[in-house]
Amino acid sequence: MALQLIVNLLLLAGCIGFFVNVSTTMPHSPANELGAEQWPQAILVLLMLAICFNLYRYFKTNKKEDIAAAFRDFVPSIGRLLKSRLFAGMALVVVMALMYEPVGFLVTCLLFLISYGLLLGQRNIPVLLLTSVLITVILYIGFSVMLGVMLPRGQFPPLRNFALFIESLVSDF
Repeated sequence: MALQLIVNLLLLAGCIGFFVNVSTTMPHSPANELGAEQWPQAILVLLMLAICFNLYRYFKTNKKEDIAAAFRDFVPSIGRLLKSRLFAGMALVVVMALMYEPVGFLVTCLLFLISYGLLLGQRNIPVLLLTSVLITVILYIGFSVMLGVMLPRGQFPPLRNFALFIESLVSDF
């Protein structure tokens, strides 16, 4: 419960900081058109309103004594968070983000889907492998072929050559 309050306050502070950063660094557009700086600002304002509503709900539903008790239990709750599946899932996303460029999209996506499936409790390995490969292929075709997005091929020669081989097969579509 205390972690929820802290995260909401940090998110609000981050949104305010990003809003100020966009306001000061982006070139200003004419008054009669929506420019590049106004779209992120509009999204940030909506996000700040949602966070403020969440903070209002937090203080409305929780008693002062419960909030104080939650802060006393804050340190043990961090230990419980670090042992949870939620944290493991967040760590997997961070690892995927770090692997994305050097390893490439295909291998990263496949390993991420297999790992996340195991984390969620899928123990039927053939089904897990088949669905992971299928989802990776669908995502690759959707982004690379249909949308024309250049996905990372990887920086290691064997992985890069594999990605180029797959691209040569898919480019015929």
